[in-house]
Amino acid sequence: MNDAQRLVLLIGIGVLGACLGSFLNVVLHRWPRGESIVWPGSRCPKCGHAIRAWHNLPVIGWLLLRGKCYDCHAPISPKYPLIEAAVGVLFVLAALATPWL
Repeated sequence: MNDAQRLVLLIGIGVLGACLGSFLNVVLHRWPRGESIVWPGSRCPKCGHAIRAWHNLPVIGWLLLRGKCYDCHAPISPKYPLIEAAVGVLFVLAALATPWL
């Protein structure tokens, strides 16, 4: 595997980790409240408006929205992108620790 292929693979692993981190955010937010982790989809914690798919990209969506809800402009906690990024980094570190990469 050459360096370019390795880089693409690591980016993909990081994105996968960030996506799983996003789901972890849902679980951490909803489970203690006894809410479903499946339905409804992601929504603003303040106004409850559904988050559009293009705003729901891990880390990137929060940055594009500048940490605020698109509809009510209430701040959205930075804990969400931090958890997404942290899980993505952990996935990359785990991949780097494997002998096949």
